[in-house]
Amino acid sequence: MIKLADAEWNIMNLLWDKGPLTTMEIIREMEDSIGWSKSTTMTLLRRMNSKGSIKFQIDNKTKKYYPCIAKGEAEVEEAKSFLNKHYNGKIGTMVSNLISQEALSKEEIDELYSILRKGK
Repeated sequence: MIKLADAEWNIMNLLWDKGPLTTMEIIREMEDSIGWSKSTTMTLLRRMNSKGSIKFQIDNKTKKYYPCIAKGEAEVEEAKSFLNKHYNGKIGTMVSNLISQEALSKEEIDELYSILRKGK
């Protein structure tokens, strides 16, 4: 699985939500939403294309980029990476810490119960 850098998530989310998009559409969106320069966006597009997270098709001399990774797959990989890095891969430890620090609301805890019941 391809690991996305933090900055790459911005482009991937854009492509998952609105793709495929032209180079200029991506540049404009990144400039408006994040303040990136054209060269920053172009550098990321080249890097992401070379590692296979995005691809492009040429349509009337215009590149249209699209994601090569499903959003759900990327989210699962990111969650696994986070758990491994911070909680030795144990989701129970993370949830326990959140509950003990009162970082979860009653609604969030109820949602977790619901998710777990569906998983049985």
